[in-house]
Amino acid sequence: MTSQEPTAPEPGAPALTSTEKALADIWRSLFGIDEVSADDNFFALGGNSLTAIRFLARVEEQFAEDVLPPETLYEDPRLASLAQAIDTAMA
Repeated sequence: MTSQEPTAPEPGAPALTSTEKALADIWRSLFGIDEVSADDNFFALGGNSLTAIRFLARVEEQFAEDVLPPETLYEDPRLASLAQAIDTAMA
């Protein structure tokens, strides 16, 4: 495999949903990292109150206003949980 080919997900790793992919893109941009998984925690990656404000603003730009209440980020800051909260709010 060359370095230009995309890497396959780890065996047994669930595929990211479209919402999880969108949030992962935002996190990669905010944190300057290459890899984000569904189980990653916003605060464990380096998130703080200022990053949370930027994250929530980006979520509103991409999805809808008030689709992710700030308290949701603090209750369960895992990417998969936040994506599920957005999907539920958008349903």
